[in-house]
Amino acid sequence: MDLKKNFQSKSAVNIFLKDFVNYIKAGDSIFFFGDLGVGKTYFSQQIIKSFTTVEFVSSPTYNIINTYKFNDDVDIWHCDLYRLNSYDEVLELGILDNLDKKILLVEWPNFLEKKIKDPIIIKINFGKTKYERNVIINLPKKFYNNRKIMSYF
Repeated sequence: MDLKKNFQSKSAVNIFLKDFVNYIKAGDSIFFFGDLGVGKTYFSQQIIKSFTTVEFVSSPTYNIINTYKFNDDVDIWHCDLYRLNSYDEVLELGILDNLDKKILLVEWPNFLEKKIKDPIIIKINFGKTKYERNVIINLPKKFYNNRKIMSYF
C-alpha cells in the first residue's frame, strides 16, 4: 500500500519522523529512493537522532556505512550504496549479516531491493518550494492496522 504525504517544511518532516520511529524495531529495514539532494540523508539523520543521543549524524556517502548504538543489542546501520557496483560488494560489507540485530537505513538500495523481505520504502520527490517534499511510503503489512501511523496519510 502506497501512502502519499506532502511535507511543506523540514519541521513537518521532523514531527512525522519523531512519531514514526516509535513503530520501528530491530530487524526493520528502511529504503530511501530519490534524486540527489532530495533529502534521503536528512530523513535518515532525523530517524537516527530520534533513536539516539547523537547530535551530529554524518552522511555515509564516502564511508558507505555509519553505525550508531540503538541499545546494548541493536545497532542502527546508515548505508549509502550509491558508489557500489555490485551485490557482491554489499555482501562483503556485511550489511545482510544479523539483520535481526540492526535497524537498517539504506540510501540507494537498488542492490538490496529483492534481498530483504518487507522493507519500509520511502520515495522522496522535490516539491514546488525549497523545503517542500512529496513523499510516498510503502509500509509492510504489519503497519496496516496501526491507526496512529495511518492517520498521517
